[in-house]
Amino acid sequence: MKSIELTALVRIIGITLYFLIAAQGAFYHFGFGKALYNIPAEDFIVLRKAVDPIVRGKFKVLYLSALAVMFIWFLLSDKSAGFLSYAPVLIAFLLLVADMALILKFSEPVNALINGSTLNTETGFNQARSEWLKFILIRGYLSISGFLMLMVHLVLRFR
Repeated sequence: MKSIELTALVRIIGITLYFLIAAQGAFYHFGFGKALYNIPAEDFIVLRKAVDPIVRGKFKVLYLSALAVMFIWFLLSDKSAGFLSYAPVLIAFLLLVADMALILKFSEPVNALINGSTLNTETGFNQARSEWLKFILIRGYLSISGFLMLMVHLVLRFR
């Protein structure tokens, strides 16, 4: 496979994977996150317990694949044209790394709390929901920003 073909393939895969991650952020930002505040906190916990086992494995593969492909895209980027020629890819990669750091440091502990059996008060349900939604929205902003950086990169690159 020629180098240019490999780069184009990596771009297509990278954009697709990043889009799927950013779509989750957009989904929560543009309505579903607010809707989850309108249901009773205990129902939110029940919903998360039902959804988490279904999406956890798929999102783990998605995030790890996106991280690998974005790193390869960065390595294949033409760095001879200056920082601005590869900066959007680097920034998108770093935003994805930041998103994954938030997953590990904040989202996973909240998920473990939600999936465990220690939550048993309305206050606990409300706090868990608030923490979970806070971090899913922050992570959504990161992923949407990273996706927009990739769009800027592609638009400026192919003019």
